[in-house]
Amino acid sequence: MSQFPAQKIPVLIASTLKPIRDVRAFEKLALSLGETNTYELNIIGFSPKKPKSAPGIRFFSSMSHFDSRIDRLLAQGRFLKCLFQVRPKILICCTYELLPIASFFKSILGYKLVYDVQENYRANLNLNAELSNKEKERATNLIRKAEAVSGIDLFLHAEKCYAQEMPEKKPYVILENRFQGELLKTKPKRIEKKTKIRFCISGTITPAFGIWDAICWFQETLKIYPESELLIIGHCPLESFWVKLTQVAKNNPQLFLHIDRKPMAHEELMGALKNADFALLPYQAHPAIIAKMPTKLFECAALGIPMLISPNPIWEKFLAEFGGGCSVNFSDISQAVAQLAHALAQTYFISKPPESILWETEKLHYQQAIRNLLS
Repeated sequence: MSQFPAQKIPVLIASTLKPIRDVRAFEKLALSLGETNTYELNIIGFSPKKPKSAPGIRFFSSMSHFDSRIDRLLAQGRFLKCLFQVRPKILICCTYELLPIASFFKSILGYKLVYDVQENYRANLNLNAELSNKEKERATNLIRKAEAVSGIDLFLHAEKCYAQEMPEKKPYVILENRFQGELLKTKPKRIEKKTKIRFCISGTITPAFGIWDAICWFQETLKIYPESELLIIGHCPLESFWVKLTQVAKNNPQLFLHIDRKPMAHEELMGALKNADFALLPYQAHPAIIAKMPTKLFECAALGIPMLISPNPIWEKFLAEFGGGCSVNFSDISQAVAQLAHALAQTYFISKPPESILWETEKLHYQQAIRNLLS
C-alpha cells in the first residue's frame, strides 16, 4: 500500500551523484513542492546506505559507491526501475546523464520532463586540468548529446548567466541557489582586535576554485598573525589534489583539513562556516566561474559571516549593499599582509542583507512553474 494519498500528484526528483538529501534537490526543490500538500514526493540520488524514507517523501538510492564506474552504470538501471515504480507525472532530472532515459520513456509513462540545470557542464570541463584534450572532447560530445534530447518541457537555471551561455535551453525559469532559511540577526562586525583569525574555505575543493592560492596567501599572513587558522572543508574530487593538500597540511599546524572524496553533508559545511571570522572565496577569474553567483555568497550573507572574495564586479556589487565583505587578490602574495590589514580595518554588515538572498523569494516562481506544467 502506498504511503501517500491516492489524489496526490507523483513527482520524481532524480540525480546520480548528488546526495539524496542534497541542499538543492531535497531542501529546495522537494520541500518547496511538499509545502503545497499537492505532490507525492520521491527522490533518487547517491546514498552510501539504504535510505530511509521521511514523512511524505520516499528515497531511492541511485548508487552507493561514489568512485565506482560500475555502480555509476548500474545507476541508469536503478533510475529506470524507479521510473516504473513511481510512474511520476513530473520528472525533474538534476543531471544530464539521466536525460536520454527520461526522454525515451516520457511518451510511455506520460510525465512532464524538467531539467534542473545546476551547472554549465561543458564549460566546467575546462576547470579540470587533469583532463586531456581528447578526454574533454569526448566528454563534451557526451554532454551535448544528452542535453539535446527531445521532450524537455522546462529548464530550471541555477544561475542567471545560463540563459546567455546556453540559449538553446528554453523555456526556462531562473532559480538561483539562494539561502534556504531565515536571515540571522546580526550587528555591525569588526575583527581588527583579534590576534587569532579563523578562516574557512568550504564546498568543492579543486585547484580551479583558487584553493592553492588561498593557502599560500594564508601562509604569508601567518608572519604577522601566527595564531591564525585556516580550515578547508568539503568535497575534494581530484585524488592528486587531495594528496597535495594532505601533504602540505602535515607541515602546517595552522592548516586544518576536513576533506573527503565523497560529497559531505551540508550541515557540516554550515557548521564550519558559522565558526569562522572570514569565509574565503578565492575563485580564479575563469570564464566558467566569473558570471556565477556561488551559493556561499548567499549563505554567508544570510548567516552574517564576512567574506574575502577574489576580485569580481558582480560579487563586489552584491556585497557592497550591506557590507558583507571585501575583495582580495589571493594570487598576489607580496600584498597578503596589507590586504588582510585592510580587511581587518573594515566594518561588516553595516546594514541588513536584503530578503532577496533567500530561497523564499524564488520558491513561488518554482511552485507556479510546476503548476503551469500540469495545467
